[in-house]
Amino acid sequence: MSKNSKKKDRDYATGKPVDFSKSEEKVRQEYEQILVEDYGYLKEELDIEVKIPRGSGFYDDKADIVVYRSKTKRDPAKDIFGIVETKGEGKTDGLAQLKSYMTATSAEWGVWTNGDNIAYLCKPKGSASVREDYLNNIPVRGQSIEDVGRLRKGDLRAFGRQELKSAFRRILNTLYANTNISRREKLGNEMIKLIFSKIEDETTYLDRPPAFHVTAGEDPDKVKERIEGIFDGVKKRLRTDNVFSPDETITLESKAVAWVVGQLELGSLTKTDTDVVGDAFEVFAEPKMAGEKGEFFTPRSVIKVAVKLADPRPQQTVCDPACGSGGFLIYSMKYIWDIMDNDPKWRGSSTLDQAKREIAGDCFFGIDKETDLVKIAKAYMAISGDGRSKIVHENTLHQANEFTDVAKTHFVKDEESFQQFDFILTNPPYGTKTKIMKSDSQYFELGCKYKKNSGEKATGFAERDPYVLFVERCLDLLKKEGTLVIVLPETVFHAPSLEYLRQFIMRNNSIQAVIDLPHNTFRPHCNAKTCLLVVRKGVKQESEIIMAAPEEMGHDHQGKILIRHESLDENHPQGSVWDDLAIVLDEITHPRDETNHFTFSIPWSSVKQNVLIPKYYHRLLNEPPLPDSCEAVRLGDLVDEEIIKVWDGHGSPSSSEKGQGTIPYIRVSDIVNWELYRNPTSGVTHQVWERFTKKKHKLEPADIIFVRRGSYRIGTVAMASPRDQQVILTRELLTIRVVNPDNKYCLTPFYLLSLLSSKYVYEQCPSLTFIDTTLPNIGDRWKDLVLPVHCDKDERDKASRRVEQAIKLKWKHRLILMYYVSKLEI
Repeated sequence: MSKNSKKKDRDYATGKPVDFSKSEEKVRQEYEQILVEDYGYLKEELDIEVKIPRGSGFYDDKADIVVYRSKTKRDPAKDIFGIVETKGEGKTDGLAQLKSYMTATSAEWGVWTNGDNIAYLCKPKGSASVREDYLNNIPVRGQSIEDVGRLRKGDLRAFGRQELKSAFRRILNTLYANTNISRREKLGNEMIKLIFSKIEDETTYLDRPPAFHVTAGEDPDKVKERIEGIFDGVKKRLRTDNVFSPDETITLESKAVAWVVGQLELGSLTKTDTDVVGDAFEVFAEPKMAGEKGEFFTPRSVIKVAVKLADPRPQQTVCDPACGSGGFLIYSMKYIWDIMDNDPKWRGSSTLDQAKREIAGDCFFGIDKETDLVKIAKAYMAISGDGRSKIVHENTLHQANEFTDVAKTHFVKDEESFQQFDFILTNPPYGTKTKIMKSDSQYFELGCKYKKNSGEKATGFAERDPYVLFVERCLDLLKKEGTLVIVLPETVFHAPSLEYLRQFIMRNNSIQAVIDLPHNTFRPHCNAKTCLLVVRKGVKQESEIIMAAPEEMGHDHQGKILIRHESLDENHPQGSVWDDLAIVLDEITHPRDETNHFTFSIPWSSVKQNVLIPKYYHRLLNEPPLPDSCEAVRLGDLVDEEIIKVWDGHGSPSSSEKGQGTIPYIRVSDIVNWELYRNPTSGVTHQVWERFTKKKHKLEPADIIFVRRGSYRIGTVAMASPRDQQVILTRELLTIRVVNPDNKYCLTPFYLLSLLSSKYVYEQCPSLTFIDTTLPNIGDRWKDLVLPVHCDKDERDKASRRVEQAIKLKWKHRLILMYYVSKLEI
């Protein structure tokens, strides 16, 4: 953090200087905001770093947050109402310290929190001792300790985004550490029961006080008994939805139930924006879904772009066959409701709310094979619009006759075919560890074997990644002229091995849009790089296609909020969130606008069917000008004109062969400072070298080595020296050799090395580099690199001589150094 930006770090309530880089400070700022926005305390009633009296003096430590009874009075013995002790993430100390603060002051309540966990302390009326087992929440402004939990339904307010997500995360972490349930996913299932109970309490007997509450000092057994009564009503109301079995009960201990109720009692889930609820709901399933099944939640920014591209209308049906927590369904429903709010047919109508609920119940369909996620999606839909009844537990890739009776009701037309919908919006599982067996893939056209790098069928069937078969099933579920919006791995859009899948998608369908999704989209849970594909079924390919190439979407690879630093100013000292998808959301309304930052429209005729990646075409629309007095020469043209030849790397010796000899095995990390680094731990024998180079090229001096696949080094180059003639190159490296030095460009190996090392060429590499399975790969697109060849022959010769002199001088001095080293060894 810069010196200037540190001056701008001010405490939320007091305006005092603080250091936001400390994790405990972040926790304090978050809880101050909760105290003000959710509990109603005034900023003027809060202070930080308050000294606590002790006899005639003060503690050396200071209370992190103090809540006073008024704006002006500050006597610790009479005027402190509450004290909050905040700790950094993962810290567990400080509870005893808080107790001592409360004992020494007039504080009636205390809170200890590290962000993920929380504890409440209090001194009940007439008691001098501090208790830990009396409160499950703290008083809102104007309440006493005795008033905690005494609520009216009309007073329940919407949860704030950070408040609800933090509460859910604290609940999971605290229950995991302190209950009889040891598996996090089972805790999620228990939480779903309590969430449904809270929704039931909020939406029934509106004239009665909330039953979902816990008063100060209340017997936890009575609290659980009351909540179980609500849950019985939930089971009766949902008996036809197969959400809960009739004999299902809340298995959490009474104390845990009371604590959870205390965390949620002040807010209303039904009044809270569905965006906030959905974001928080995913906390329950994160531990379950961050595993090996390849199912990861779709960020809200991606969903909003997907729904806007689909553009569903009232009365049209929307299905998500991998619905997870229901994000695509919820946002599609909200999108349609917004249309209804502004449509003369419904606007101002007394029946608008009823029409919305009917559409919610009739037009939205979901499938997921995870039972707990189905329950979460149903709860989410129940909060948002009561569209829960058509969300079912089923494996989408099963055949129609294998669906359960409940699933058949909504998704099967007859024993052999499926119901069809106007829109399919989905993010299918694409984990690499879970394959669909041949015995199941045989029922899909895409389960057939295909000839390598071809769309032609071969004999037999193959194991398939689930997303491949999901594409076919989604089209099965889609009406003719319907729209499919699907998240797929980037490999689908360029890899030769998936040519058959691209051909299948494009056959008799029209690709409407491809949106590049930033690599951080599903991180940290999943490293997959993806794109959003929009396809219209059964229609001729349209003449234009919409594309977008955003760079970031709000968080980094660790899941932390990503700040657009150029936005830092006095009005926004912390900067704005770097979310290019929010810009794309606006730009896709007018994709031909030349002022767009990321979104554009191009003729379908200019699209290569083996490259459907937006950033590849975005670079063509935003090519930087050539340096002065230079002409553009495409690297692939030099191959066609037989000026250069290019070879793949030799391959990789087995691990047992490495380190057994002196001949270098050169990897991507060994391309350093224009030379080949020789790692002595990976050398191979002469016999291994002969085997690898028998039918492949051997290096010659002045050959150029180019990195074409690897994490961050694509485009890095080196030049082989006379001592590098016996090496093995990994397949991630290309060898480029000038075979016709007498060419029209006066292109020598040394001049070519300088051109490939230029900023102009290096900056082209990212837009030509796509993810191949897990690693970035430029593939054969290195041929599209444009070299800025100087128009003046003398300038070309000068550049070539300079590089040649430097390289050869380096070779010479290395030989001298090796000579002296050998003498030292003697």
